[in-house]
Amino acid sequence: MQVNITKRIDTPEGKRYCPIVITPNGRIKPDSVMVDGRQEKHPEGAYYLDWTEDGKRRRVSVGTDATAAYNCRVRKQRELDALASGLIVSNPIEDDSRLRISAAVEDFLEEMQLSRQRKTWMGYIVSLRYFQESCGKRFLDEVERKDLLRLAAFLRDTKKLSPRTVHNKFADVLTFLQAQGVPKLTGKNDHPRFIEQEVSIYEEEDLSKLHAVCSRYYSTLYDFLLMSGFREQEAMHVTWNNVRFNANIIEMRWKPQFNWTPKAYKEREVPVPDELLEILEAHRRSLPTSRSSAQALVFSTANNTRDKHMLRALKRNAGKAKLNPDEFWLHKFRATFATTHLQAGVDLRTVMTWMGQANLESIIRYLKPARNSTMIEKVNSSFASYNRFKLQSVSVVA
Repeated sequence: MQVNITKRIDTPEGKRYCPIVITPNGRIKPDSVMVDGRQEKHPEGAYYLDWTEDGKRRRVSVGTDATAAYNCRVRKQRELDALASGLIVSNPIEDDSRLRISAAVEDFLEEMQLSRQRKTWMGYIVSLRYFQESCGKRFLDEVERKDLLRLAAFLRDTKKLSPRTVHNKFADVLTFLQAQGVPKLTGKNDHPRFIEQEVSIYEEEDLSKLHAVCSRYYSTLYDFLLMSGFREQEAMHVTWNNVRFNANIIEMRWKPQFNWTPKAYKEREVPVPDELLEILEAHRRSLPTSRSSAQALVFSTANNTRDKHMLRALKRNAGKAKLNPDEFWLHKFRATFATTHLQAGVDLRTVMTWMGQANLESIIRYLKPARNSTMIEKVNSSFASYNRFKLQSVSVVA
């Protein structure tokens, strides 16, 4: 029985097992495979042993290292030769009748790449890598509750992640296990917890300082985020034909040309004030024709490509304004948008629709009490009589 080695690679048609390339000394040429008779370089994917046993084809993953794969092939070939001679083999290399964690992760990530946005897919890659680092098991049916508790401790103590990030990574792994049909392993109290912190919003004074040091481009971007409530990815993909100047509306639409879809696959329209439209019109007039056409991005680089460094620029500008960069992030504009509308009397469901949220609970978080001078005056007025009564009581006792 002959043991062969293939490598599972990515092709335009999907995953494919391809023969490996052998060097003159009989070793595997790393990352080289034969595709339709042509030698190609493919660093992605894992090596697999392939053989026939008891009339059935067997296949097992042996990792991504070429040398390790070669050694596994030699070992498996010796095992089969020994079995053919009637010898007993201890610790044989198992076939794929049991699902390996590595193979399950690879298949799951392939599905996520095809069905989810890139940011979500990349998040799962990190979460499942951490799971494999913390879990010493090879097969999926070996995973137990202790492995998940060990994962939570690994994320908290070894990776030094924040409580909320630990919670999110833990949830990613649970989603993966559920997709593999693994029975529920944890109880409610096993899930990592985090403190739901109060929503932060920008104060007018800080925004004024920020705008004072910004270029027109970034000043326009921050006004856009503040007055539209758009998420970072939404702002990156808005085009000029989404800005309806005559209707005071900015549309958030699917952008197949950028292979981008809105969160939760929901489009929406957001009414915006005249002030923002005037700012956007001035910004458009300052751009060259290639960046001001109807199909062009509202916020783009000089080469008319998506601006992927909005957060980095925000923190840099905050530093220039002598503000704390750690207190500036893009989603904070969205929180300020929601809080400002709610304090102005716009009803919860309307704000929920403008923000593209799925439930009222997510909007209620933005119902922050007003903190301006008028509110302070009301607070002082509320307790004015109490203070007078207290002073009178003290004088009587004296």
